[in-house]
Amino acid sequence: MSKVIHEMPARCLALLAAVAAFLLADVRAIATEVAGNVQGAGSPIAGSTVTLYAASTGAPQELAQGKTDADGAFKLSAKPAPAESVLYVIAKGGAPKAAVNKGASDTIALLTVLGTSVPRKITVNEFNTVASVWTCAQFLKGDVLSGKPLGLRIAAGNVPNFVDIETGGYGGTIQDALNSAQTPTMANFATLADVLAGCITQVTPDACSRFFAAATDPAGNVPTDTLTAAEMIAHNPWHQPAMVFELLAAFYPIPQGKFLRPAPFQPYLNFPPSAWVLPLKFTGGGLSAPGKLMIDGKGNCWAANNFLVGAQNQSILWSGNLTKLAPNGRPLSPMTSGFTGGGLMGPGFGLTLDPDDNVWVSSFTGAGVSKFDNSGKPLSPPAGYTFNGQLGKMQGIIAAPNGDIWALDATKM
Repeated sequence: MSKVIHEMPARCLALLAAVAAFLLADVRAIATEVAGNVQGAGSPIAGSTVTLYAASTGAPQELAQGKTDADGAFKLSAKPAPAESVLYVIAKGGAPKAAVNKGASDTIALLTVLGTSVPRKITVNEFNTVASVWTCAQFLKGDVLSGKPLGLRIAAGNVPNFVDIETGGYGGTIQDALNSAQTPTMANFATLADVLAGCITQVTPDACSRFFAAATDPAGNVPTDTLTAAEMIAHNPWHQPAMVFELLAAFYPIPQGKFLRPAPFQPYLNFPPSAWVLPLKFTGGGLSAPGKLMIDGKGNCWAANNFLVGAQNQSILWSGNLTKLAPNGRPLSPMTSGFTGGGLMGPGFGLTLDPDDNVWVSSFTGAGVSKFDNSGKPLSPPAGYTFNGQLGKMQGIIAAPNGDIWALDATKM
């Protein structure tokens, strides 16, 4: 055998090596272990059916399925996921340890959208469900997640802004200084999770029937599980929000002599919202008084800034630059200055993208037009395009379908 192999042509040996590598990679993919736990109100849900799916266009593909043990833990051996798919986990049924009657419930359905890879550990709970439903609402119908790959990836990429997928606790963005102190989003988020938990743990005998009645959509469709109920609220956030909010007091009344409700998640709302929306604020990358926003072909957000970060900005001195944020709000331009150069100074309201995703910016202070590629590299001359000083203070700018750029001059004809 050694002699035969030794005498094989090099091309055949290379082919065998490639086949072996492919088979080994496939075996490793098939043997991928997916581990995590399913929780309700912070306690295990035993006997819950956990299914891992790969979502893309069309029907999602089941990759693995199993059940949680007495501690709510699960381990799955997953098949390889199709290229460009987004992975997600559905947990259905089971017996919550935090439930009053300790029995199994078929109204339980929880969701965690993972993105394009599997983390070391997965938590499937109310926080992950709310985060996944609100970010992926346009692609969700029941337990089916389906859509174009780019849209699914953008939606999944925003789940960690709300929740830590591994622990099931708050994500980084929702509890940063901008969002925890300047928006009611944390309280909106936790209140929704509390109401879901009330149904999951049956805090009152009629908890689920009341929750499903409050989540009923404008067409009169009544949900039959917690995931569908969450989706109906997310799809119709303006519809009877006070009815959902009132369940917080019904499920978790304040004990006599106490000040806080014994709700599993904090902080909760004290007043009903006008709608169940979960806005987040983002900054960085030179963002300061943005005057115009554009979204490129990959979902990145470009902003033309009126002011310079850290300066004593006044309306008479527009000196801002260009900001680029990823679809999940992460800054992609330099933290303080943003993208600079190419004659750019104080773009204000002048920003557009051409058919090739190049960025065109008009300067109100710099009196010209600047061009950047999609990575933020200036393509225009150091002074910008000024047509030998014939351009004045530039404002609005658009790109025609044929690539022509039209700009509005505010001071010169």
